[in-house]
Amino acid sequence: MTIVHPQQPVNNMNPEDVFFAIDDLGTQTGYGYILYQLQPGLYPDCPVNLYFSIEGDPSSRYLLFGALVARARQLQNVNPQLRARLYTSLNPQDEQNREFYLHNGFDLEDSDAVVSLQIPFGDGRIPMSCTVAATPLNTWEEQQGLISRLQMNEITVLDRNTLVEMMHMPHFIALGLYRNAGLIGETIMAGQGDYAELVAIYMEPGSRRQGMARALLHRTMAIMAAEGVTQVSARIMTRSLPQQHLMNDFGAVQVGTNMIFPGMYLN
Repeated sequence: MTIVHPQQPVNNMNPEDVFFAIDDLGTQTGYGYILYQLQPGLYPDCPVNLYFSIEGDPSSRYLLFGALVARARQLQNVNPQLRARLYTSLNPQDEQNREFYLHNGFDLEDSDAVVSLQIPFGDGRIPMSCTVAATPLNTWEEQQGLISRLQMNEITVLDRNTLVEMMHMPHFIALGLYRNAGLIGETIMAGQGDYAELVAIYMEPGSRRQGMARALLHRTMAIMAAEGVTQVSARIMTRSLPQQHLMNDFGAVQVGTNMIFPGMYLN
């Protein structure tokens, strides 16, 4: 069995980041890839995050895993001064692969967790020189603009189709925070009945760690409460200290786990 690269890009990934396992008969038995992600806002303590995925039979997986770890070491040297982490995703019930990654030195400390938040009292104080206003989403350009701003701030889980679906839910708000008339952050919340989910929140880099996100989220939850919402949840990456700190300001209690992310630091 051998490991080979494709001759051309696959799904916009460079050929050297994609691996195929081929048996002695020339049949593909496995597939893997790795993605280089620079995420200083989400993980300021470890800005470089290398996500990999493997599919295939057991023997293929071992060979692909070795090739992907070697490629991760190469990619780490793109920015050798930055701390780097190699990780993948796993269903919490997948005991076999949990043991595989533990055996290979990975930890299981990171997860995509669901937390319940406490709705604070009052409308919350908006910082001086700041105002809040609903984000206009009447046109395709306005909707796509919001998606682009989210992506620029390392939020990639929301596409326009999902956004439009949420806009038709009984509870929906996209709220912007402005300082001296300039947009510095936004939040999105949607739900129905007495329940709403915090879908996304970001603050531009120059406005972080100043209590801005907390003030914006407080006001957003107050608006939802006025509509009858009594339960609010959010999804967080448990390894992200900024997300943990913000959610803890609202009494976050973990109530579920969607995915775990076995990983290891490379430096």
